[in-house]
Amino acid sequence: MKRRSHKRSIGDNSRRKEGSKMKGTLSRHLQGQLGQVSVSRFQNLLEAEVDQTNLPSSSSRGMDDVLDVNVDDKDCILSQDFFCTPDYITPDNQHIFNSLDCNKENIPCPKSPEKLNTTKSKRCRLDAVSINPLSPTLSGGHQQVVELGKDSVADEVDTEKTIGAGKPKTQNYVSHSAVALRCRVMPPPCIRNPYMKDACEKNTDPFGYQRSKCAGLFPATIGGDGLSRYYGEFHEIQKIGVGNFSCVFKVLKRIDGCLYAVKQSTRQLHQETERRKALMEVQALAAIGSHENVVGYYSSWFENEQLYIQMELCDHSLSINKTSTLFTEGEVLKALQQIANALQYIHGKGIAHLDVKPDNIYVKNGVYKLGDFGCATLLDKSLPIEEGDARYMPQEILNEDYDHLDKADIFSLGASIYELIRASPLPESGCQFSNLKVGKLPLLPGHSLQFQNLLKVMMDPDPVKRPSTRELLENPIFDRASRNVKA
Repeated sequence: MKRRSHKRSIGDNSRRKEGSKMKGTLSRHLQGQLGQVSVSRFQNLLEAEVDQTNLPSSSSRGMDDVLDVNVDDKDCILSQDFFCTPDYITPDNQHIFNSLDCNKENIPCPKSPEKLNTTKSKRCRLDAVSINPLSPTLSGGHQQVVELGKDSVADEVDTEKTIGAGKPKTQNYVSHSAVALRCRVMPPPCIRNPYMKDACEKNTDPFGYQRSKCAGLFPATIGGDGLSRYYGEFHEIQKIGVGNFSCVFKVLKRIDGCLYAVKQSTRQLHQETERRKALMEVQALAAIGSHENVVGYYSSWFENEQLYIQMELCDHSLSINKTSTLFTEGEVLKALQQIANALQYIHGKGIAHLDVKPDNIYVKNGVYKLGDFGCATLLDKSLPIEEGDARYMPQEILNEDYDHLDKADIFSLGASIYELIRASPLPESGCQFSNLKVGKLPLLPGHSLQFQNLLKVMMDPDPVKRPSTRELLENPIFDRASRNVKA
């Protein structure tokens, strides 16, 4: 019994030493961590834990009482309240630490700032938007709601709203710019090009329903706010032309650094019929394609209810009102030959220009080009026909006889060359106006009879007697003119 009790006392001593060693180690570590903070309470707890291991088994009941008393103290060793450390963010009122008495027990730990009651909604599909998207909130039940399509490109919008304490949750709000962008990103309808022989038979618009719903939501003045293609892609330099329905600007394209001409309609096209009529020029240009004697076409788009057409930039036109240059017979023959070449090309496409005049004949690097296809139509009369400038129109067109639309272009070209060689505008009315319509041309002193006869046959009142573009280009006068240029 003595040996057994001796061994037990030796074991108790070793445990006591280990406990005291652990107590000292933890105390030194805690002092290093907490600085001058008193650790007496922590030491007392450690001593109680060591004494637990030293008590004999017979005193287990008393030990349980000790544990019940100190269980809360032991738990607070690892708690946040004991170490006084914030949970996730630097607490506000940081100056409180300067007045803390660390020798006192139960020091209140600074609380972290309260998080606002924030609710995040997942990507929710917006089935409706108020008619007045400019208002920051939606009034409940008093505004008409217009349904938008569910297959739109911008169906899903991330929304996050901060709700203060006691503040009721409001309905989701879609900003004006978001809905405007939604309406803008819808692709335009696929419109059948009547100038193309192999075009589809009907228009296709898979987004027609959504487009009709968005039509009344926004005024036509939206634009110039970063969504403008014109101001986003081009730098406007100057205005270079003004017409009855459009104006032309010289612009620099930002992405490629090249100069272009952009034609813009002067008034907004609100009605669908107005849009279709304005698109006739774009469709004619696209159907004609590229030709050295036709002003090049690059792109077109609608913006703010106006049509924009990006075209080739030329040096100038042959307008009598903009130039005082006197043309020689050789120069006007060169212009006549090249514009006849352009007419032959577009007539081969089944298209009539119907507005050939000096204002629509352009020059670029010495090459003459035909432009402005706003009155272009089909030779088979399947499209509406709109007359051009009456000064250059033959009498049958003024009489609404459209059986020879290609010969009408020949008459207009002859009248344009006649005006250039005379260096004075054609009369708009009166006897001279009537004489030109019946083929009575005054003589042109200083010019060859062959040249004058060519103009006279081109302006013959009978369209059947006028030459076609092929017959016109085969006239030997052009061979003589080219020999004179080489000489």
